[in-house]
Amino acid sequence: MKTHTMRAYCPFGLGEVAVDIRFNYSPGRPAVMYLRNGDPGYPADPPEVEFVSARLVNIRDERLNKMAAEWAEDYLAEDVGFGEACEAAEALTEHAREQAAETRAELMREDRR
Repeated sequence: MKTHTMRAYCPFGLGEVAVDIRFNYSPGRPAVMYLRNGDPGYPADPPEVEFVSARLVNIRDERLNKMAAEWAEDYLAEDVGFGEACEAAEALTEHAREQAAETRAELMREDRR
């Protein structure tokens, strides 16, 4: 599992407050009906999201931060929060892959000089 951070907005009073949520993410794996040798495959493993921590953005009140962390943990357990966490983690993972590919390409260009 890799740790990621996403921003969510907690309904607080009459407005919303920005909360940075840290979570662990595992993408799971798709089901495989049969292995290459013909043996039976295995069922799918769903993605997993595990709450790590949460902090209010630009608010330094420990009591409010504790409340925000409780809200964030519940938010990740709900379908909407879970889906947003999966999307955020996939986007960050894709961005990291693109950066790694650009770095490799740059190193190859430098080696050719």
